[in-house]
Amino acid sequence: MGSRRTAEIPLRRADTNRSLESLLDQEKPTNQQAAAAAEKVLLHPGQGLEFQNLSYSIIKKQKKDGVKIKKAAYLLNDISGQALRRQVTAILGPSGAGKSTFLDALAGRIAKGSLEGSVSIDGRPVTTSYMKKVSSYVMQDDQLFPMLTVFETFMFAAEVRLSPSLSQHEKKQRVWELLEQLGLQSTAQTYIGDEGRRGVSGGERRRVSIGIDIIHKPSLLFLDEPTSGLDSTSAYSVVEKVKDIAKGGSIVLMTIHQPSFRIQMLLDRLIILARGRLIYQEANCLPAHLAGFGRQSGCENSIEYLLDVIKEYDESTSGSSH
Repeated sequence: MGSRRTAEIPLRRADTNRSLESLLDQEKPTNQQAAAAAEKVLLHPGQGLEFQNLSYSIIKKQKKDGVKIKKAAYLLNDISGQALRRQVTAILGPSGAGKSTFLDALAGRIAKGSLEGSVSIDGRPVTTSYMKKVSSYVMQDDQLFPMLTVFETFMFAAEVRLSPSLSQHEKKQRVWELLEQLGLQSTAQTYIGDEGRRGVSGGERRRVSIGIDIIHKPSLLFLDEPTSGLDSTSAYSVVEKVKDIAKGGSIVLMTIHQPSFRIQMLLDRLIILARGRLIYQEANCLPAHLAGFGRQSGCENSIEYLLDVIKEYDESTSGSSH
């Protein structure tokens, strides 16, 4: 007996909006709902980086009927999930979704007093001091010395970050390993450069920034928009090297804005946010999930599609009180 194929019926725009509205406009979930959601997304309990019920709010002052009132505005709202070793976990979402705030919360860069929820590594609760010890954070803006070569830059990082007990030979050996790992051997003696001095390319510069932060082989690597400002080829090369770092045993999380289809294929796990809420968290297989937003099966970039739908919905409701 042949298999029957059910035809997909495209949703109307109003139906799509209602689907998003159920995710974005609901009130803060109860403790029971949050606990159930957290349990559902932890597919490998006790492994990698786990975060449960992360919420972060700021106090906003508003005027209502001529009276000043204070109201809590949630930038992150009960986000639970995990990032596993040897995988690249990408955090995506439209502008203002809370991507960088979420990355900062995981990395211990937000004051504990204003952050709710818990973070653990391999089942062990994490303190801010421990997180700083085992992780590195690559910022979006490269902070490099233009007058140093790539090799000198890594040697400077080795002196600062590696154990004083290591010999100069051992430090140089680590630098050469890093140059090879990041594909920078041919530019080892090239100056970093700036507007007044010709130096490495934008993609190479970004890889140097990453190298500085992984020279001591951290267990956990956070990257804020590592492909920002790069052309498609350079961006792919950077993410390709980030993928290699993850394969070495690290937990890697990065924010990224609308990756190309080629880059999307390098990502192992996706966390998609909108208005500080978790929209999607799974392995890199969006199409089935997108059926709820009226998407027909096709070959277009599914991440780009979902981000566009979220952006359209945000713009259509920007005048309302959310």
